[in-house]
Amino acid sequence: MSTTTDMATAPVVRRFPAGEVSLAGTIVSEWIKFRGLASNHVLAGFAFLLLTANGIAMPWAYVFRDRGSPKANYDAYPEMIVDKTGYVGIVLAVLAVLMITNEYRSAQIGTTLLAVPRRTAVLVAKASIIAGVSFLIGVVSSAVGFALAPIILAGGGYGYVLETPELARLVLGSGLYLAALSILGIALGTIIRNVVAAVLATIVLLLIVPVIPQMFSEYGTEITRFFPIQAGSLLLAPTGTDPMGPWTGYAVLLIWTLASFVVAAITFLRRDA
Repeated sequence: MSTTTDMATAPVVRRFPAGEVSLAGTIVSEWIKFRGLASNHVLAGFAFLLLTANGIAMPWAYVFRDRGSPKANYDAYPEMIVDKTGYVGIVLAVLAVLMITNEYRSAQIGTTLLAVPRRTAVLVAKASIIAGVSFLIGVVSSAVGFALAPIILAGGGYGYVLETPELARLVLGSGLYLAALSILGIALGTIIRNVVAAVLATIVLLLIVPVIPQMFSEYGTEITRFFPIQAGSLLLAPTGTDPMGPWTGYAVLLIWTLASFVVAAITFLRRDA
């Protein structure tokens, strides 16, 4: 009799099949988690402020440059507004790393996978969130820079010619560039899982490794062109800077990003949480 009563009062736990959890619902869930962490707001805001400040500081520095220095003898050019985007983007790549590694550190990843058994959906959702945030940061910060730069330059009697297609490439390219770097961060965080190790690996890959070929090979400069930051930066560089060109350079960055993401997805599927 007591057994029947216990069975009647016991809570019913329903396990949802993987097919019942949509990708859209997973993205919404990940967005709620992203918004709930103050550190995410701080890092994203910091990246936005750095990019906006660069867009203002570069034309300002041009107006007040040391005209007695040979290095200062150049014409103003629109790409100066976004030429540090890739290096500031490392902040967003680190933010992406923290999105996944912090779940492993807190053991929350187990809860996430219990709610969404399809692991690829979780990974795609996280990548979509950080890529969307990064894209928005890049587009808005560069748009602010291009809106203010002509005013700042005009104050010193300077200016530059900027055609609409070039403006679109630089503004949208800033967002695309940062989105690719952030997905690369998600991939590295998924593969490595440890917070400190993944952050260090991201910084080493993006900043330190590209310098090594130049130290040990006569072809170092040529090799360095094909690393993520260097290749992706061509999207925001003056045309003719490199034979690869803006979109080919960005394609190289995408190859890095997609290859890393595929490895991350395979690793995520095969390892225990």
